[in-house]
Amino acid sequence: MLVRGTIEMLQMASGSHPKSFNDFIKISIRKKRLSSTTVSKRLKELIAANMLEEVITRSKTGRRVIAYKTTEKGIKVIEHAKIIQDALSSSKAK
Repeated sequence: MLVRGTIEMLQMASGSHPKSFNDFIKISIRKKRLSSTTVSKRLKELIAANMLEEVITRSKTGRRVIAYKTTEKGIKVIEHAKIIQDALSSSKAK
């Protein structure tokens, strides 16, 4: 079973620009935002599973900026989750 926020974080980071920690804490599931503790835990899990990767850059002031993007493995997980969701939705419609 996928844990709360996993697919949402992968989807958010699969766009054209890497996403920051602060982007992830804006994710809302059933009208409740992900806590910073949950986001931190999910980031560690998704990086360890090679579904997200860090993108490290420098700001204009030289400060290190860490963002995250979805890997090919993470994209496949999103695709499979969509297939499962579509199958569940179509079975409810019957």
